[in-house]
Amino acid sequence: MPTSFTAVAVFFVFVVPGIAFELSLRERIPARAESPFVETARVLLVGALATFVACGLLLAIHSARPGSLPSPDGLLAGTIDYTRTHLRLTIFGLVAELVAATALALLVAGMVRPPTSSGIRGADAWYELLYNEVPEGRQPKLVVALKSGGHRVEGFLHSLNAHPEVDRRELVLRSVEFLQEDPASVPASWPPPFVRLAIPAREIAWLAVAHAVVPGTATPATGTSGTPPASGAPPTPPPRSLVDTLRGVQWQLSAGLLAAETAVLLVLG
Repeated sequence: MPTSFTAVAVFFVFVVPGIAFELSLRERIPARAESPFVETARVLLVGALATFVACGLLLAIHSARPGSLPSPDGLLAGTIDYTRTHLRLTIFGLVAELVAATALALLVAGMVRPPTSSGIRGADAWYELLYNEVPEGRQPKLVVALKSGGHRVEGFLHSLNAHPEVDRRELVLRSVEFLQEDPASVPASWPPPFVRLAIPAREIAWLAVAHAVVPGTATPATGTSGTPPASGAPPTPPPRSLVDTLRGVQWQLSAGLLAAETAVLLVLG
């Protein structure tokens, strides 16, 4: 671990952009199993690259406006003496570099995989499968293949949350039964049919949809109007939080922050 103030500052400057990138990336892509070595290597690599690019940007600004940032020659030739003499300018330059590097890391993370811009809509494949063209008096009946365990489950659609990101949705089935070639592999303590079963969307390999009458529900006569049951109704997308809204325009905000910082430094110089 770094011991001196300079080493701590350098370590902080290199690591913070990588941490910001990693945290942003975790919010945008499905959870995945990775070793601590891979995660640490990505943090350090992204932090180093963002720092070098940010330093190049600040060097270009310093060449145009020398008074806006500390002198690179002064820092390299005599770090302690120069820092004591130009303490405020050095701290300002350190903060400027940290802001630029972090903005660059967030800009890249925002362009890796933009989150879904909204919840379930008419153009959404989930909506098309589950809610479009459902005959009156019938409900979507699903067969869902799970990625793990080789299980297939069957049941009527009960609900589906409308999270903006597909991988964070959860499907809830009712009157659930297991469909498996080896019935003995289903624990005896779980006698089908289950009352409810929640399935994370990231665990679904594929699903098939049919329309069937729910057992115990009378089918409306032809030409009559019936009130559709509450279960299986299209979900109303929840209002987007401020964090979700900002995440949707993350790379634009990061680019704007870089442009604003550059303009401020040029003006101050």
